[in-house]
Amino acid sequence: MDGSEWSFDNLNSICWAIGSLSGCLPEGEEKPFLVQTIKNLLSLCESKKGKENKAVVASNIMYVVGQYPKFLKINWNFLKTVIKKLFEFMIEQFPGVQEMACNTFLTVSKKCGQQFVVDQSASDPTMKEPYIYELIRSLPDQIKILSDAHLLIYIEGLGYMIKEDENFERRVQFSIELLKNYQETYTQYYLIAQQSIDNIREDKFQKFLINYLRIAQRAVQPIGFAFYQQLLKMLPTLNEYYALYTQILLQQINTVGIHVLNYFTFKQIRQVRRETLKLYTAFFNASDQKEINSYQNIKEHIVGPICNLLEDYKQCIHEIKEPELLLTFTSMIEKLTTPIQELVPLILANIFQSTISLISQDFNSYPDHRINFFEFLKACVLHHFSALFTMPQEQFRLMIDCIIWAFKHQVPNLQELGLDLMFFILKNLNQSIEIANQFYFIYYKRLLQDIWEILTDSLHTSTFKLQAQILQLLFQVAASPEIVVALDSDQQLQNQSNLNHISQYLVVSLSTTFQTISQQQTAVHINRMFQNRDDSAKFRVELSDYLINLRQYAQNNDHLQTSQQAQGQQSID
Repeated sequence: MDGSEWSFDNLNSICWAIGSLSGCLPEGEEKPFLVQTIKNLLSLCESKKGKENKAVVASNIMYVVGQYPKFLKINWNFLKTVIKKLFEFMIEQFPGVQEMACNTFLTVSKKCGQQFVVDQSASDPTMKEPYIYELIRSLPDQIKILSDAHLLIYIEGLGYMIKEDENFERRVQFSIELLKNYQETYTQYYLIAQQSIDNIREDKFQKFLINYLRIAQRAVQPIGFAFYQQLLKMLPTLNEYYALYTQILLQQINTVGIHVLNYFTFKQIRQVRRETLKLYTAFFNASDQKEINSYQNIKEHIVGPICNLLEDYKQCIHEIKEPELLLTFTSMIEKLTTPIQELVPLILANIFQSTISLISQDFNSYPDHRINFFEFLKACVLHHFSALFTMPQEQFRLMIDCIIWAFKHQVPNLQELGLDLMFFILKNLNQSIEIANQFYFIYYKRLLQDIWEILTDSLHTSTFKLQAQILQLLFQVAASPEIVVALDSDQQLQNQSNLNHISQYLVVSLSTTFQTISQQQTAVHINRMFQNRDDSAKFRVELSDYLINLRQYAQNNDHLQTSQQAQGQQSID
């Protein structure tokens, strides 16, 4: 404190050490220790000259405070003082101080949010209402002094406080009040837009929309489904803007050419569309599944209007189809069950054909659409599996083609997504033996060939475990008495059981393709795999043994050896 050992590093080290003591001291010792520490730091802040020195001390004060949430929870007056001090730091224009103050506010909100939404009159007789009311009323003042980036953090902090209120209706009302000022400005802009479509082309108009949408996203993430009333205020006009901006983009592309998308104005128009979709996605992701499914009008008020965007996606040219739309419907399908069951086939039909035509042209273009599309299919398989079989046969075949294409791709995350999807489909097929028989009659042999193809090349080694799981399932299918259809068209002429025919087929085809192993050796490996088809570990070890013997893996079989070593370790344990 006397300044003899003053340095940024020393102060940072001491404050880091103080923060690491959180929870280690008895409650009776922690309070005087922390209070004295904060007093000393505040005194140091006042005594130091120069904005840089003061900023370093202030950032350390905020760090220490954020490390003691337990103390803050039980000492309301101190917590209130901390918040007021953070407001003072938010005014400071020295680089980094405002950001640190907002981040500390967010940290405190996450850890102590409940203290701001409950009655504190017992600790502070001057408090006539929960402190959250005052914070929301003072929001216009914060909007004036904070930059857009810091305001996002501040809004999120208020959202975490609102989240802690146990009364759902109050959470709904707080959500509306939180964005009240922005909503009023939004309404004014909408009235201006009604006068002429040219008004929505203005840079100021678009920047406001982007900022408002980002603020709404930050608010909905902690608040969750209680944000629905505020979303209902925004949704109709947002969809209207979305459609208008699509028209503007198409008109300009037709008039000027596709290169118009590189202009700043049109990049910003697309950003408005993307932020709109991100808001919808954030709402579904943040909503509690029980709450959102129990809302009687969810289909009419929220799902229906958002589904109207599907027609826009379908009609757009490839270059302006937004990949975020796929994420929006992925999150919708993951969260909603009964309310949208009858809409799933419609969603599938609109998304499927439009996206397939986009990603089937080559292996590399539109990577975001590719990944998001397979995430969407995965959500359908996991949450609305039966809806897949309501698709027209040609579309279903295209879906299987796409999944096979994905797991044969050279990009690891696409490989994994494709294999995951196929594994989930095969696992869920067992719920209906009739559907399973129909599926395997058409696709079994092809899947078997494709899985062996990627198992025996050197481009897909990172997903070996998933490949082995799918192959094991296919072996189980061949041996299942419930699968009564022939799994190979040649099998009908030979009048063999599925088990015998597939076993012989694999022995002949593999030994013909890979002549480094004799047909007798191949037969031994295949028979052992069939014997171990119900034991995943033994099946994978046998498959590894076979693949290691192939010449392709003579120089590079680390992924197979790792599998065996892991199994050996499990056996030892």
